[in-house]
Amino acid sequence: MRSIRSTSTGSAPGAEPDPTRSADPSDPSIARRARRQAPRALVAVALPLALRTGGTTGAVARPLTGDAPAAAHPTPAAETAFDTGTATVRGADYRFSAGQGRFLTDGGKAPRALRHITGAATDFTVLKGAGDDGPTLAGTTLAGTSATTARAAWASNSEFVDLSWPGVRGAAPYQVFRDGKLIATTRGTSLRDVAVRPGAESEYTISTTANAPASEWTGGERADFARTGERPVNGHTWNLNVQVPASAQPAALESAAFKAEAKAKKYHSTTIKYRTFIRSKWVTAPVGCTYTKGYKYAGDNRGFSKADSASHRTDLTGIVYWEGGSSWNAHIGTTHVYKTNGKFVAKKTASKKKMSFRVMSQNSKTAQVRGITEAGNPYCGVGSISGYYNARISRSGDFYISGRHKQMPDHEIIISGFTRSPMKTYTKFLHTAKQASPTCLFKPACPAATIGNNGGY
Repeated sequence: MRSIRSTSTGSAPGAEPDPTRSADPSDPSIARRARRQAPRALVAVALPLALRTGGTTGAVARPLTGDAPAAAHPTPAAETAFDTGTATVRGADYRFSAGQGRFLTDGGKAPRALRHITGAATDFTVLKGAGDDGPTLAGTTLAGTSATTARAAWASNSEFVDLSWPGVRGAAPYQVFRDGKLIATTRGTSLRDVAVRPGAESEYTISTTANAPASEWTGGERADFARTGERPVNGHTWNLNVQVPASAQPAALESAAFKAEAKAKKYHSTTIKYRTFIRSKWVTAPVGCTYTKGYKYAGDNRGFSKADSASHRTDLTGIVYWEGGSSWNAHIGTTHVYKTNGKFVAKKTASKKKMSFRVMSQNSKTAQVRGITEAGNPYCGVGSISGYYNARISRSGDFYISGRHKQMPDHEIIISGFTRSPMKTYTKFLHTAKQASPTCLFKPACPAATIGNNGGY
């Protein structure tokens, strides 16, 4: 493993290195408080015009362009505040402090770092361990980023997995999933899972919602707040792929780190595809559009799909190449208008000038990216498809994402990793949301939906 550097350390207890030093100018601010919002009932309705929509009134907030203040870490007493969970879950003994940038034990002390294992695609630290735990392997790739809100980490040996994630001020309870199954709901920011299999790999996902910072609000959202007191809400999701060591022996810990590094290093690129589409075959347009009574518009006539060729209203695809560089492309589906008897009338494609994908910082392990989808109906002067996300993605498949979008039409975000040897693409849904009411295209018709659910590849 010539790509991995394993070094012993005699540093002071708890000295955690910063695996990456890349600047990260984009990170959502932390909101003052949050109110959990249950999704409104989804209804099957005729969608106003092939939501390529032309007007952009009431678009959801654009992401920030500067660093956000660090999230306040909950007090130790909050670490064990579980709303629901199983007998195999409790508060973590090792938690990563996003603010301090190092691991702390349950007693608030920093465990000694015995060895740092630095690879081309991942970073690990072997901790001395506390009590009867023995040496413990810590995955610190995502934790080493400069964006405080993205600093999630894990620590594990053959008997447990400790998870840590940054506190989001005012967040709703955090839901924790293992391999897609909910295992706990907690108000703390750490968790220990003892239902682990030595030598296995598990995927953990942590999700919550919290008020979006006022600096991200649109003009329409500010007006809504002045009238109703309702604050826009963002979703927040962290995803961690954990390689559980076969034992607590130092050789087993290093072997787990080498295995994870070898897997991550195979990935040549990571792609995030953000699409919107009209689920039905035909839709009608609202009053105020060029073609209304006596006309219909062609929809995409499909459900959620990972296929690159799937029909869509908008498609924003961004690619990060882990050996350096990035690329992106935006596409708008053409709007086709017909008379109700099926006779073709007209077609037109909306502008894509407000769609964008940016890489804010990047190295061989992680990248900070931002995607904005906004497009209007070419035959309507008001209403628009709109959404955005901020994300920190890693070569290993770990990520953090936050954002929101209008509840019309259907939205899907797909993350995929491409390997050259073998030549294969590993793809999963990062986010899916069915359409609500067509009126959701118009502010203040309904609140934005939050981005974030299970993902990773």
